[in-house]
Amino acid sequence: MKRTLLTSLLSVVSVTTMATTYQHESSIHYNWGDVVQADLQRYDLSHRFYLSPVQGNVAAPLAEAAFLGRNSSVFGDYVRGTLKEDGVKESFSAWRLGGEYMDSSHNFYVGFEFESINRSSTKSALTQLGYFFDSDWLVTFDIDHTRPDGIGSRTEFGFSTKKLMRLPTGDHLSVEASYRDLRSTSRNAYSFGGDYYFGKELSVGLFYDWTSKNMISTERDSFTVRGQWFPMSNLAVRAAVSFDSPETGEDLYTVGASYRF
Repeated sequence: MKRTLLTSLLSVVSVTTMATTYQHESSIHYNWGDVVQADLQRYDLSHRFYLSPVQGNVAAPLAEAAFLGRNSSVFGDYVRGTLKEDGVKESFSAWRLGGEYMDSSHNFYVGFEFESINRSSTKSALTQLGYFFDSDWLVTFDIDHTRPDGIGSRTEFGFSTKKLMRLPTGDHLSVEASYRDLRSTSRNAYSFGGDYYFGKELSVGLFYDWTSKNMISTERDSFTVRGQWFPMSNLAVRAAVSFDSPETGEDLYTVGASYRF
């Protein structure tokens, strides 16, 4: 009986490991760090639903399956956290909804996100209109509309791009870059970096973000190092650290996991 039970368990693990088709992806992340002199702790819960099953590509990284397959999706995020300063703890929460539309039958792309902070009138909406110049190269025009609490609304424009390259070694490199015109500060925001995929399961990434009045002299910059590993094809674990994070101006740490089914 023990042998039968062991055989069954190994069979389940084997099936789970080989499964490459999914339509749901649930994630949880924990973030912590400092904001000025306050201690930040935050939990992010999210779920993404793909309108059609995502088929894994045997020659491509598991993390890029939906991007290469151009699978449309909708998602919802919920954020809850605390800020603690001088023994005083303040709670906050927020939610975000959105989706992506793309399809292998054409090269057009549309993305949308809406975010609202609870107990506040702060809201923001991001619209992205894009085009696939190649099967693995996307360029988008970004429109970011924000209405901060107690301040008039503003609209900022920018561009983003992502390119996934297959290297002669068989590994992959995903390169991303973005530009945003920060109209409220008379500065520009830039981001550049990429993830190196060692085979299909493991990746390590490095990103550099900065703001300035021009391309050369930076007034504030940030480095992010991140990694992701798929111990099984439907389970991913990840970690990241941002030094002088663009979100907080301080170091920010993240650990998390996602499950596909």
